[in-house]
Amino acid sequence: MPQILVTRPIDQALRFAMDLENAGVKPEKILIDPILQINALDVTFDFSNVRGILITSKNALRHLPAGLIECGFPAYCVGSSTTRLACECGLVAKNMGKTAKELANALAKISPKGLLVHVRGSFTTIDFSNHFLGTELKIKNLITYHQTEQPLKPETQNLLQAGRDVVVPLFSTRSAQSFCKMKYSWTRHTAVVISENVAKYCEKAGFGQIIVSLQPDARSMLEAIVPLMRIKID
Repeated sequence: MPQILVTRPIDQALRFAMDLENAGVKPEKILIDPILQINALDVTFDFSNVRGILITSKNALRHLPAGLIECGFPAYCVGSSTTRLACECGLVAKNMGKTAKELANALAKISPKGLLVHVRGSFTTIDFSNHFLGTELKIKNLITYHQTEQPLKPETQNLLQAGRDVVVPLFSTRSAQSFCKMKYSWTRHTAVVISENVAKYCEKAGFGQIIVSLQPDARSMLEAIVPLMRIKID
């Protein structure tokens, strides 16, 4: 039977592990070892001229500056669950797409007036400030946290080196970059990835099997993993 290695930041990893268990995966088959640690930053920003914010991850909402909580600003979000969390933070949130690219395309069409702030980590899929440079859209970055790489635990390293089948869910290009540069033989292992962009890193690393979820969200990732486990178990 394969092991599932969950490498998300710890809060997200624990939630996903619970989802796996609820879907029937045995707890002893789930190994949590975050490859990225989310470290908050102390930031200051003058929000007096801001007319809206961009939210591309839940981590941004978990590290939302005090000046934006319950502020009632329009929030242009990626994903339905992120949009719901933004509403809970007191923002007037709109789901503008399932990916950062879809958000960029939507912003280009509606062209919101006034200054927009992208609340984000030090690594982001699209730098919206540069992406819209020279256009009517005015966007500034506000980096509120770092995604810091962490070494894998000895238990995880032994598992990957042993050549046993391991299923590795990868939810972002940042985690894929960090994970796939490690010098292991990936041919016995399976990557379940959230997008084609993430899949490219796994292809380069040489994973034996790569499965792309039908939608770029946690539910689709879960739906891709559980049948895979059942097939392998059978």
